[in-house]
Amino acid sequence: MIRRIIYLLLATIVFGGLAGAIAFYAFDFKPKMIAGIIMGAPRPPVTIAAEEAKTETWQPLISGIGTLQAAEGIDITPQVGGTVQKIFFDSGARVNKGETLVQLDTATDEADLRSLEAQLTNAEADLVRKTKVFEKGYAARAALDAAEALRDQLAASAERIREQMKLKTVVAPWDGQVGLRSISVGSYVAPGQKVTWLQKTDDIFADFAVTEADFGRIKNGQKVQARFAAWPDQVFGGEIITSDARVSDASRTITVRAKLPNAEGKLLPGMYANVDVEAGEPVEVVTVPQTAVTFSLYGDTVFAIVPAKSLDPNAKDDELAAERRFVKTGDVREGRIAITKGVAAGDKLVTAGQNKVDQGAKVVINNAIALKEFDPTTVQ
Repeated sequence: MIRRIIYLLLATIVFGGLAGAIAFYAFDFKPKMIAGIIMGAPRPPVTIAAEEAKTETWQPLISGIGTLQAAEGIDITPQVGGTVQKIFFDSGARVNKGETLVQLDTATDEADLRSLEAQLTNAEADLVRKTKVFEKGYAARAALDAAEALRDQLAASAERIREQMKLKTVVAPWDGQVGLRSISVGSYVAPGQKVTWLQKTDDIFADFAVTEADFGRIKNGQKVQARFAAWPDQVFGGEIITSDARVSDASRTITVRAKLPNAEGKLLPGMYANVDVEAGEPVEVVTVPQTAVTFSLYGDTVFAIVPAKSLDPNAKDDELAAERRFVKTGDVREGRIAITKGVAAGDKLVTAGQNKVDQGAKVVINNAIALKEFDPTTVQ
């Protein structure tokens, strides 16, 4: 009986150890062995797009964002109230200096003027009579002075009515273009109420803000280039004419004014303007596609394509690898960015596929995967 128990225990130990060995091999040793083989296998090269850095001649620019202002612009308002009798302009029309825009009703003023003129005629006749009587010594000086005062008072009142009637004829103070009219014939217009606006836009001002650091490079007469959303394919030239007298406490910027010729009338007050100021002589810079640069808080980087042997002595002669480089960037223009440090002209850089690349990764160039330039005409 004891012998059977011993045999049973030995068999249990043997089979238990065998089962444990099988489980260890299947669930621990084998997965680790496979993982080691996979990790030790060479990684396949990553397919990327690449482009060489090149030297370009760029004009140094100071960029700003601003708004267009009319050279002259006012709201047309009457100085006196009245009912609109006639309108002489069409919305959006061009008008000349002195041209009548609105005529207010003057019927009441005309009646008051006739009454005053009748009283003035009588007062002048009375003054003549009293003057003759005074000269003969039959009238007091006080009576003659009172008659003169009454005549002058009525003459002044009549002149006031005439001037008031003139104010009811609203005229253009200078040549320009009127906007939409906000009145109709028969409506009452109060003193100071807007009838329309008048803008003079043969030349137009672009007011834009620059930083304190850039303001030191701004001078009157410098050429500017302005671009507008309404005319995306056209660049409008002009020049700096003046600047504000103080720096804004809130934004720490100063407003600069440029004058743009506008003979065709394409530019309107209130338009949003992107302004570039030509600041200095053209310089040569190394530029790369903007997609080649990865921006981060730790620094801007690019991946340069180099012979793999320079990073891995065991690599093949014809293999290429990616080398991470920290760079300093400059201006951005039309999809390209200037590199002031870290890249030389002729260096080939990864422009697409950076998300799959790491330091030393083998790469294969296929520019068919390069990012396409955005074409706004394809947007439906």
